[in-house]
Amino acid sequence: MVLPIVRRVVAYITALGLLCGLLFPRVAQAQSSVQLDLKGVPLEEALNTVRAQTGLDLVYAERLVSNRTVSCTYTGPDRTAALRCVLQGTGLEAQRVRRRQYVLVKAPSTKKRSRRRVALSGYVIDAETGERLPGAHVYLTALQAGTTTNRDGYFVLSALPPGTYDVRVSYLGFSTVDTTLTAGGSPTRISLDPAAIESEEVLVEAGSTTAEETSQVPGMTSVDLARLDRLPSFTEPDLFRALQWTPGIRKTGAVNGGLSVRGADPDQNLYLLDGAPVYHPWHAFSLISTFQTGTLKNTNLYRGAFPVEYGGRLSSVLDAQMKDGNRERPSAVAGFGVLSGRFRIEAPLSSNTSFMFSGRRSYIDKLIGRTHPVTDQSGRRDTLRTGYYFYDTSAKVGHRFNEKHRLTLSYYHGRDDLDLRLPFDLSLDFDSWLRPTNLFFEVKQNWENRVFSAQHQHLWSEDVFVRSTAYYSGYQALESSFVQPTTTASLASEYSVRLHDAGVKVDVNYHHSVSHEVSTGFKLSTLQFESTLDSEVFRSTSLARRRQQESDLGAIQVSGYVQDVWSPTPEWTVQPGVRVSYFSGGDHFRVVPRLSARYTVDPTWLVLRGSAGMHVQYLHRLRDRHSVAYDLVSSRWVPSSSRVRPSTGLQLGFEARTHPRPDLTVELDSYIRKTRDVLVPSDVFQEKDDIEGPGINVGALLGQYTRGKERAAGIELSAVYGDGPWTARLGLGSGRTMVRAPGRVQSGLRWRPSDLDVPFTLRGAFGWTGSSWSATLATEWRSGYPISAPVARYQVGDPVESDPVTYLYRPRINNNRLAPYFRADLTLGYSFEFLSADWTTTLTLFNVTNRDNELSRSYEPTPAGVDVQSQRGLPILPLLEMEMRI
Repeated sequence: MVLPIVRRVVAYITALGLLCGLLFPRVAQAQSSVQLDLKGVPLEEALNTVRAQTGLDLVYAERLVSNRTVSCTYTGPDRTAALRCVLQGTGLEAQRVRRRQYVLVKAPSTKKRSRRRVALSGYVIDAETGERLPGAHVYLTALQAGTTTNRDGYFVLSALPPGTYDVRVSYLGFSTVDTTLTAGGSPTRISLDPAAIESEEVLVEAGSTTAEETSQVPGMTSVDLARLDRLPSFTEPDLFRALQWTPGIRKTGAVNGGLSVRGADPDQNLYLLDGAPVYHPWHAFSLISTFQTGTLKNTNLYRGAFPVEYGGRLSSVLDAQMKDGNRERPSAVAGFGVLSGRFRIEAPLSSNTSFMFSGRRSYIDKLIGRTHPVTDQSGRRDTLRTGYYFYDTSAKVGHRFNEKHRLTLSYYHGRDDLDLRLPFDLSLDFDSWLRPTNLFFEVKQNWENRVFSAQHQHLWSEDVFVRSTAYYSGYQALESSFVQPTTTASLASEYSVRLHDAGVKVDVNYHHSVSHEVSTGFKLSTLQFESTLDSEVFRSTSLARRRQQESDLGAIQVSGYVQDVWSPTPEWTVQPGVRVSYFSGGDHFRVVPRLSARYTVDPTWLVLRGSAGMHVQYLHRLRDRHSVAYDLVSSRWVPSSSRVRPSTGLQLGFEARTHPRPDLTVELDSYIRKTRDVLVPSDVFQEKDDIEGPGINVGALLGQYTRGKERAAGIELSAVYGDGPWTARLGLGSGRTMVRAPGRVQSGLRWRPSDLDVPFTLRGAFGWTGSSWSATLATEWRSGYPISAPVARYQVGDPVESDPVTYLYRPRINNNRLAPYFRADLTLGYSFEFLSADWTTTLTLFNVTNRDNELSRSYEPTPAGVDVQSQRGLPILPLLEMEMRI
């Protein structure tokens, strides 16, 4: 099973290398003969002659070569010998940095010292808070070589000749700094100031605006967390809603759904918070993410063939880090919107210790009330309930023992609580809800995430960095239901789902030189999956059936990886890697290779990137499709076993990024994805309306699904324009996602559109920001989701019976589509000072055109025809958000 995919990866890599050799022959050209006949010419002129004939990249300071003349005669193929001939007698020597690149330095007095290499290292720091910035770009402009800071804000460029270098440091949302640093000295601290609000920074940046800031990883997207309020949001600034403005990313719309990346299912995304996985990152039925934007320091999203340090999912990885807390001075933020209020406190505890603490709670239950006493005309009384709220808390403490040792402790807890007692025959007439009734249903549900992470970061030596992580992540859902559809029949059930994930991980980064950065790591985790069901069904007052079931599964997962970021020339960066994993459930062992490459055609104009890689996922998120007694809101993660194979996928991608003018960036992405052993429903038309259902045993759950294949391909275009206070963003995506699996309908093994197949998406945002006011208009247009429309209706019955049963005939799955979706949102912001605090008020007009969008459609057979029911989107809504900073 694995070998055919490996062969495909190798074939793709070989084809990519041949294509690059044809497109860029300068890299593989034959070495021609060098002819020098120089007599008393200026040294700089001689070096230009060598550069022209050999193709060598020579880096030097003008003061070293000025007022020097040389005489040299050389004929031959050896480029380094030609360079030594020119430098003979000048007191200078050339030290090789990487292939075809040399730095000229003063020749030392001894040969031993001439071979000495040093490192240029330091930390990039937020000037306002004192926090170290991970992912900042550090670029040596003369060498055209660079790196990014690690999670501790540390950078190092090893094996450099001693001397001074011009360095450019940049970070999304901060002003760029150009400075001069000396290699061989102690680590330098570089402070970056947050960019002014009128700057040209953008919110979601798939790379950056110049070649030296472009990520080495294809498909990587960074988010400017400080400016999410400039994008329309249904509530407070939300990370997941901001990511949806990136082509290929959208929300599924399902109650227990999530983000779909390039048409993949939401369970194929890995969400990390300070190195710990989060299994249900949503509040309010997938309306709001659990990630409080204000608590995050750095967030990266990887799509496609992500680096080998990440594993366990097929589609994407969201890696978020919480803030350590302000190390300079205490600060506080408070805000409230339509649904919830929040606060955040940051402060230093000592010169080496800081903390961050935040909280958030919705107040819908306070606005509409949790209980509603009702009375009908006959005087009968009842108490209905409409209680719902969510809350979360985040905390982090960071302590620095010294420059080489740092420890952080992170904690997150979020919970949703639902309490309903309503009439069984609900309608869209909300007034009809508030009435006594004999037929009703009660639901008490809560679901929560609890995450703890401890990270120790150690600078082992100047060029070796070690990060150790220990974490625990728990997900729990409890469902209590009571349904009385008739006066004599009822159902009472107690259902719970628990997931425990605890693990340790060690990552090591070795900066060998400007050309090589080697990373390796090891992870060990234990997983536990528990679920219980206690239900009792009363079919009449005298006939009852009770069911008690338990399911307890466990597994151990071990994984390791190694990769090398290899920059043989200033133009090329290649990142090969391999990941090895073992999953005890079923004794599954997988080896998956990955490769990405970047070629800089012109640093100010065009950068090309390609990637190929394999991925494996050992966990499947499934939901019972029959019973109303369990899995109403929650879902279950089922581990791979001897019966359930892990899903495997192959991802290929190619990107081209151009910067034709200082205020415009254009990126074109394409991808191909093939996945096998994904679990899809056996009967897609099964409705969740049974009273009892098949039970919660894993076998009963797996019986509702079958193994299938998935393939996807698409192209994405994004453009970002920024000119002073004006910004504009355009995102265009076109792609298809198809699945093939045996089922209980007459589709056979044909490829059919998946439920998340959207062939065309167009998003745009246009904004203006002044000193106090800001405005943004954002629009989205996309194809409608696939639906399975009936093509005929038939009836089956006994001739003796008077009323036959009517059925719908749907031979093809997803043979039709909903109408196209369109929405425009307008956001107005105003910033001011009041009572020694900074205030920001944001008004968002959601669906400003009041378009009646169709979100889903269902068909119900009737004796006379077909009853078509549609779920509609929200109308125009004014949403107010206020935030105070002190």
